Amino acid sequence: MILYRFILNCVVLLVWEHRWVTAQSARDAWNRLRHPFEPEERNSISFHDGTRPFPSNQLPIIDLEENPNPLYDPKEEDLEYKRLRRLLGRDFDRDYMSTVRPLEHVLHRNGTLDFKIKKGRPKGRRPLFIKYFGQRVYTGETQKPIRLKLKREDRKKVQKYLWSYTHCPVFHTWKDLGVRFWPRWIREGQCFRGKSCSIPPGMYCQPSDSMRITLLRWYCRGPEVGTNCSWIKVQYPVLTECACSCS
Repeated sequence: MILYRFILNCVVLLVWEHRWVTAQSARDAWNRLRHPFEPEERNSISFHDGTRPFPSNQLPIIDLEENPNPLYDPKEEDLEYKRLRRLLGRDFDRDYMSTVRPLEHVLHRNGTLDFKIKKGRPKGRRPLFIKYFGQRVYTGETQKPIRLKLKREDRKKVQKYLWSYTHCPVFHTWKDLGVRFWPRWIREGQCFRGKSCSIPPGMYCQPSDSMRITLLRWYCRGPEVGTNCSWIKVQYPVLTECACSCS
């Protein structure tokens, strides 16, 4: 039994190591956002004192430190819905943004856990280690392969249990970015880390995939406070998938 657990853990580690490499590539992409004011990337978020924002390489990203001066806020005529909707165009994504407080935030202020079940197991693509679970394991050239002797129905039950145990759902919350963003409400994701997701314990749910949504940002370029202001497009990263991996 101890040998079987050791072999199973090795398989899990190999599979999730590949997922960790994918997550690392995503974090490297966020790190490239540290210098958004290169000549070819003028349409990025900036503080009003001229300093550059410093996004976190972990998702969800940290909040911007806004200048509290209301002169930097857009006026009522600058918030006309039809005009802003036309400026954003096809980038408007109802699944991840809202112009008013979403009903989901009213009913579930602390967020919702995206854990969908289909036929007794998590909905989505089956992990490779689940697919090959129960197949022969070779321990050496002179040794006979070890195979888990279970009936087909019993093997499926164990597969569903392992799949559910190691599955990492995304925890979604709606966040109000303030009047200087349009739409001001965005749907962020974070990984649920209430317990270890591996057998034996040791690994936890970590960010593995993300996407960028496009928003409008009220940006003032003038030398005086609140002058020469307009809406510009900015990209905001949101977490879309978590995976069981090492910290």
